[in-house]
Amino acid sequence: MKNYRTNPEWPHLVHYETIGNLPEEFRNPTGNSRPRMRWWLPSAMLSMDGIEKDIRSMAEAGFSGAEVVPMPRFDTSGDFTIEWGTPKWKTFAGHILQTAAKYNFTIDFSMTPFWPLALPGITDASDPEQGAQMEADCAYLDGITKSRPYSGLIPVPSQAVEDAASAGTLPRLAAVTCARYTDKDTKTLAYSSARTYRLGEEVLQEEGDPLSWKITFCPEDEGEYVLFGWWEHPSGNKTCQNLQLDHYSPKATERLTGYWEKELIPYFGDDFSHMVSLFIDSLEFQTHLDWTWGFLESFREENQYDLAPYLPALYDPDSPGCFVSFPVPEFRFDEHNDQIIRDYQEFLTRLYVDNHLIPLTRFCEKYHINMRYQTSYGKDLELAQTAMYVTIPETETLYGGDILDFYRLQAGSMHLSGKQIYSIEASAEMNGRGNGGVNSGNYQQTWGNQLWHIQRAFSCCVNQAVFHGYSYEGYYDGEGNENGFLPGTHWPGYTTMGYSEFSNNWSSCQPNWLHVNHYTDFLARNQFILRQGTGRIDLAVYRQSYEEIIDFNHAVKLYDDDGLLEQNGYTYDFISPSALALSQTQAAETQHEPRRAVLAPDGPAYKALILDNQNFLPYETALRLREFASEGLPVLFVGSLPQQPAFHLEKEIAPLIEEMLLLPWVKQVNSVQEVPAILEELQILPNARYHKRSRILNVCRHTPETDFYYFYNYGDADTYPQAQEMPAQDTPVTLSGKGLPCLLDTWSGSIHPVAAYQEGDENVTISLHLEPNESCVIALTQNPACLGLDIPSLHTEDLTIRAEYDTSGNLYEKAFTGCSLPLENWKLTLEKWSDSPIPSESIKTIFTYDHLDSLVPWKELPGQENASGTGIYETSFILEKAWEDNTGYVLKLGEICDSFSLMVNHREIPANQSSSYVDISPFLHRGENTLTITIASTLLNALLDYTSRNAITYHKWQDEIRVPDAYGLWGEVYLLPYEKKMLSSL
Repeated sequence: MKNYRTNPEWPHLVHYETIGNLPEEFRNPTGNSRPRMRWWLPSAMLSMDGIEKDIRSMAEAGFSGAEVVPMPRFDTSGDFTIEWGTPKWKTFAGHILQTAAKYNFTIDFSMTPFWPLALPGITDASDPEQGAQMEADCAYLDGITKSRPYSGLIPVPSQAVEDAASAGTLPRLAAVTCARYTDKDTKTLAYSSARTYRLGEEVLQEEGDPLSWKITFCPEDEGEYVLFGWWEHPSGNKTCQNLQLDHYSPKATERLTGYWEKELIPYFGDDFSHMVSLFIDSLEFQTHLDWTWGFLESFREENQYDLAPYLPALYDPDSPGCFVSFPVPEFRFDEHNDQIIRDYQEFLTRLYVDNHLIPLTRFCEKYHINMRYQTSYGKDLELAQTAMYVTIPETETLYGGDILDFYRLQAGSMHLSGKQIYSIEASAEMNGRGNGGVNSGNYQQTWGNQLWHIQRAFSCCVNQAVFHGYSYEGYYDGEGNENGFLPGTHWPGYTTMGYSEFSNNWSSCQPNWLHVNHYTDFLARNQFILRQGTGRIDLAVYRQSYEEIIDFNHAVKLYDDDGLLEQNGYTYDFISPSALALSQTQAAETQHEPRRAVLAPDGPAYKALILDNQNFLPYETALRLREFASEGLPVLFVGSLPQQPAFHLEKEIAPLIEEMLLLPWVKQVNSVQEVPAILEELQILPNARYHKRSRILNVCRHTPETDFYYFYNYGDADTYPQAQEMPAQDTPVTLSGKGLPCLLDTWSGSIHPVAAYQEGDENVTISLHLEPNESCVIALTQNPACLGLDIPSLHTEDLTIRAEYDTSGNLYEKAFTGCSLPLENWKLTLEKWSDSPIPSESIKTIFTYDHLDSLVPWKELPGQENASGTGIYETSFILEKAWEDNTGYVLKLGEICDSFSLMVNHREIPANQSSSYVDISPFLHRGENTLTITIASTLLNALLDYTSRNAITYHKWQDEIRVPDAYGLWGEVYLLPYEKKMLSSL
């Protein structure tokens, strides 16, 4: 039986404290409530002034800090080396920390140059003490029978010799095994026939040749046998000319932490205090069979059997052993095959946790920083388990194809291990990848696109966005510089990821940086709220998996019910056996759920546990499920019941499942489509219950006084192009809890009470309206003072009307008249950006259009087919009635790309960038009024024009699928008048 940890010591988060009270922090978010930025640096080819310009730009844009990632220069030919750890690099790194302090900015450093993890200084890859990455390879011979015995050399895989040679060494024979075919066509082997030969006794080395080992093998039984030679060796994989590290070896981890303690931390001195985290990216190392020194001996000690005879069930010589193509082994056994694979994967996961994650995280705690890590997706490891053992687990938009379930994979671990921050790398796209499809990539990603990615993640409990990314602008005053820039740099500046491949270069080189603070303030307010209290999740979905399919290998939804749970308001996490084993994961009744038990009542308080066609369980997990069910936790088995123990040599689990099914709150249903009805039958309602099926996602954060609900209109769209076509969503929603409902406006920072709601015994019902790609935050508070509010003496229970309070506390209805006032006679001042001889600057040319007959995208204006830049739209209009006459007006905008700001009568108005409706009533008056709308675009169109005239890097993409985008303001713009119908005076 596998023994999972029950009382691990969780890491302590640092540097994420907030100073002000909630209303103050919400209005003006500070510090690490704000989003962060991945900052790509071209090795040590930097300048002190260039570093300061970048940091100042990011700080003024509203980012709390940067993740420093030194990168090789992909925009030039070369061997992809990085000058990292040298005196020159340390000088610049120290200056980064000092400059960050100057701007109240903080820094995360990637733990090694680029990724996968690699360090300079490994001189002997065959020395286990030096921690070089290991792998195993195999060669085999078949056709061996009683009548055709074999006597000769153990086969040696040529790949092992080649890989080891690249690390300056030779492979080492780790095991010799055999097994008999039961079906040669399918390469199925008899489990009962598998055995290992003793090296040095049954297998003898030829003197003087480490690759020559001999065996004499005559089978005793009938049938054809296969002889396998298993060889272990350094992989020879390198990152920027440095050998990669062994992620399963304590020696490699000691080497990594020792490097920081010896070479970097003493150099930084007191400046090290300006660091927040060390960061490690996703596991992208490629090995045929993941391995480490002493692997077979350690496995035998942990699992009480010899793995060597069964290695054929694990090995795929054509697989790189990672996300690119997970292994599909050439051989399999007729018995226990899948259990042996899971034993191997679980053992690797534990080696990775014990020898890598835990010591790295403790190292960070020692120096009062966090370990932020994209822990294990990309390898045959259990992501939900590994995420628990770092300070800040991180996911990403690209890898999982923006599938919501990919974010939920780590959310359960976050909640059950008490983590406060769940981070995301947001939001790489590329032509044909990353949900952009046609016309996506660098210099093209819009703010709306970025919000689509991040708000989906927020809806699955992510609460920190790290932008991907910000390229160093290219300033360089060292040897070989060209006019103060990196050699070979041209407009629009140094670009790490290529001009038309991975997005995005978020910086002042793009026009839409003009409105960056609108978005960073918005994200900061959401992140701040999503860190309050503890997450409350309706359901737990059990999942034990060691492979998560990447987006370009057709990532799939993990719990695929066509959105039924989500569209009825239910939220869910995925939880793993390791999370269920935790001592704090208990089933018990609560004050809010007195009739049944919930799981982890002091945490997520899951109301039911779902097992979706789960045909195997660890025996320990089956015992825990029986315990939870006996305490009153509802358990739903969907489809087939678990019948097999997950691991080899475990006890049978079927009797435990049969015992559970005798309980009235344990159910078996045929399909996931039946789950909502069974939940209703068991009176298990969501924390946020929609009165009609709605394509809205929600998250609940619970504090003793207030429940915060985040809602997002995802529109059931799996790609951003689909999202642009999704409809608005309207539904009454019943919120679990008591108190005054309040709207927290994450665009303006204002907080005000909801005027229309209905109170129940333990709930409150409000009406919810969300435009496409729009989100909102509702708080249900028993202490309005904590939100800076007084309790209004009146409200309306009529949810069919649009009721609000004015600034004087008067309750009124917005009674729309049904007519509209078109806004015409627009003047457009277009500032067109184009290429400049100075790489970091654009030439800006003004074009004026005094009387536009109609509003159309810029590319439809004569001569502006490739225009990027900013456009100022101006018009005026006369009103006979205004706010002083109890008449209000909602501005209905047309189509906009990309970002915008509004001024009414020369006063700027905070605007929800995800909505085309803006109430501008308080800013209007009788007579003539002026309206100014400023639009800022991405740089794509100007870049396409530039690349059509200059053959630059990655030009191949331009003619294939990148065409000019529509920018500006187009379609009809009008006012919707309404009567301010007073309901009562407070």
